[in-house]
Amino acid sequence: MRKEELDAVISDAVNDSELRSAEIPAIDLYVDQIINLVAEKQKEGSERFYDRQLTKTMINNYSKDGVIKPVKGKKYTKEQILQILTVYSMKSTLSIGEIKRMLTGAYSIEGFDGEALNEFYDRYMDIKDDNRVYAKRVIDGMIEAKGIDVENEEDFLAALGGIVSLSAFFKNIAQAMIDAKYPEPEEPEEDEDGENAEKSEKKKEKEKKKAQKKEEKKNKKAEESVTEAEVAEG
Repeated sequence: MRKEELDAVISDAVNDSELRSAEIPAIDLYVDQIINLVAEKQKEGSERFYDRQLTKTMINNYSKDGVIKPVKGKKYTKEQILQILTVYSMKSTLSIGEIKRMLTGAYSIEGFDGEALNEFYDRYMDIKDDNRVYAKRVIDGMIEAKGIDVENEEDFLAALGGIVSLSAFFKNIAQAMIDAKYPEPEEPEEDEDGENAEKSEKKKEKEKKKAQKKEEKKNKKAEESVTEAEVAEG
């Protein structure tokens, strides 16, 4: 592959197109309207992203997982749409759980609200635009520093491996930042006394059922004995 061809591949690979907050209507939207907005915006980017569409299932899962605020009725507010877009944009790198921890951490900041999320999203999009340029610069720097000739088959493989390692490192860094700043909430430990009380309660319930069955069996035998005596007397 010639260097010019690699440059074209890189440019195409980073040419996704995402909605800006100003492109989202100020009115509440139905899920189909959100999906159509995103799909139309994607058409401004590379074809490789056309099949990575936002779907109803995705949005429903985001809601079930508690990543977006509860929906009242069938329409989504602009704040909820921005939450959806944030998850949708980051999910190829971070897990839904990690994104949820990040957003939960953001909302724990005093005064963080829908307007603050709007500002964060715009800054995120601005930085992402710059990173499209930086990505190529980083790759060019690696190729130059290692004396890689991408027209050579072995060098091409080395360049590919280098890019994969960069991707893995950046992903690991993002995950480590989330772990450091927004750790997973600890599950409450089972109270030992409570656990023992629960076991004791279950044991009592079991013994009670056993006693009831025994009593029912005893009564049944007594009834059968009475019936036999009546037959004998007759």
